[in-house]
Amino acid sequence: MSLLKQPIINIIFIGFMSFIYSVIFILTASHMEFISILSHGETLNSTFWNGWSNFLGTGNMRFVGYIIIGLTIAIIIFIVIKRRKKYDEYQVSILSKSLLVAGILSILMIPFMMILLLSDSNYAVEIIFLFASVQWVSVLVSYLVYLIKF
Repeated sequence: MSLLKQPIINIIFIGFMSFIYSVIFILTASHMEFISILSHGETLNSTFWNGWSNFLGTGNMRFVGYIIIGLTIAIIIFIVIKRRKKYDEYQVSILSKSLLVAGILSILMIPFMMILLLSDSNYAVEIIFLFASVQWVSVLVSYLVYLIKF
């Protein structure tokens, strides 16, 4: 956990992962091959999944990518402004616990995603994109709250 003491390591990790997620979300939005693999029509008797599929199909996933970019920029600005020195043990402990919770929740979501995929594999892409969106945006928001609070 000594790497977590360095604010630049946090900037690199958050920036790199956010770059990957935002590029995927922005480039796949409105891409015709991506839209062709989405489930179309009201194939499921669920307003949530049909609405999410329509959200993806209309190219609105780019806005999630923009939100990720915005949150990442805010995190980097807060780190640069507030943390010119190394984190102390207390801050590293909180940061490592929050990363551990995010990792455990990601691992626990895998069986949940498998159940959703097995119940209706037509919505596989929608399920994966929902999981990725919720997981990374929640990591960014929790990290931003951590930076604002401490």
